[in-house]
Amino acid sequence: MPAPEDYVRQETSSQSFPFYDLIESDLSQVQQRIAGLLQSPDESIHAVLQTLKTQTGKMLRPALVLLSGLSVGSLVPDHIDLAAMVELVHRGSLLHDDVMDSADTRRSQPTANALWGNSAAVLLGDFLLSKAFAMGTTVQCAGAAGILTDAAQQLCSGELMQNFQKGQWDITEQQYYQIIEAKTAVLFRSSCRLGATASQAPDEQIEGLDQFGLGLGIAFQITDDLLDLLATDQQAGKTLGTDLAQGKLTLPLIHWIHSGDSQQCMDMLAQPTKTAEILKQIRQSGSIDYAFGQVQARIDQAKSSLDILPDTPAKNALNALAEYVASRLQ
Repeated sequence: MPAPEDYVRQETSSQSFPFYDLIESDLSQVQQRIAGLLQSPDESIHAVLQTLKTQTGKMLRPALVLLSGLSVGSLVPDHIDLAAMVELVHRGSLLHDDVMDSADTRRSQPTANALWGNSAAVLLGDFLLSKAFAMGTTVQCAGAAGILTDAAQQLCSGELMQNFQKGQWDITEQQYYQIIEAKTAVLFRSSCRLGATASQAPDEQIEGLDQFGLGLGIAFQITDDLLDLLATDQQAGKTLGTDLAQGKLTLPLIHWIHSGDSQQCMDMLAQPTKTAEILKQIRQSGSIDYAFGQVQARIDQAKSSLDILPDTPAKNALNALAEYVASRLQ
C-alpha cells in the first residue's frame, strides 16, 4: 500500500496540459474576453483588477465548455462567452472562499484578502459574478442564462450547507456528497451542459456530458480534500490544512470517524490541541486509501458517461482531462 505522501504530486501548470491542444487558441480567446471585462475607469479599482488578470489558474471549467461543445459539434462564438462566464463565476467564488478560509495564498500567489483585506475581496468576488451574469443576458444560446443561474444558486446553497455543518462531526457520507455536488460539481456539470447545448447536441449527448461533469466535479473535490491533508502549500499552490482547523468535514475525515471508535474520534476533534494526532491517525488508517478509491470510482463513472458520444479527438481529450484529475494524487 502506498504511503499517504506517495499520493501527492506537484500541481501542473495549465500550459503543460496536452488535452488543451485542441482548444489552445479558443482558450486564449476566453482569457482575452475575461481580460477585457476586468476594466474600470477608477484607477485604484483598475489596478486591483489588473492583478486578478495574472491569476488565470488551470482553466478547467472553460476547457470543459469548449471540449464538450467540440465533442458533439463545432464551436461557435457563444462558446467563448459561455466559457468566460463559468470562469468568472468560479473566480468570484474563490475570492469568497479565501475570505471564509482566511487563506493567504492561492495559485502560489497572495490572495485578494491577504493583499487588500476581506471587504475588498468579497466585493471583488461580487464584481466578477456581476460580470458573468451581465454576459448571460447577451448570449444567443437558449437556456444558457438559466443553466448558469441555477448553478450559482446551487453553489451558494452548497457553501451555506457546509458553513452551517462546520464542527458537526457526525455528518454522513451522503450529506457530504450533497454538499460537494452543490458547491463544486455543479459548475463542472454546468460547464459541460453549456458547451453541449451551444453546439445543439441531442438530448442524450447533453445528458451524457452533464453526468461526466458531475462525476468529474465530485472526484475533483475529493482530491482537494486529500491534498489539504497530505500536500504542502508549495505542492498545491494554496494555503492548506484549513479544513480540519475550521471544522470542515471531508471524506477522509468522515471515513476515519465512522470506521473506528466514533465517540473517541469526536472527543479528539473537540480538542484543538489534538490536531496533529488526528492527522497522524487519519494518515495511518485506511481512510486515505478509501477516499482515493472513491476518486477513481467517480472518474470511471464519468468516463463511462461519454460512451454516448462519437469517437473524436475532443472526446479523447475529455477522457484525458478526467485522468488528470485522478493524477493530482499520484
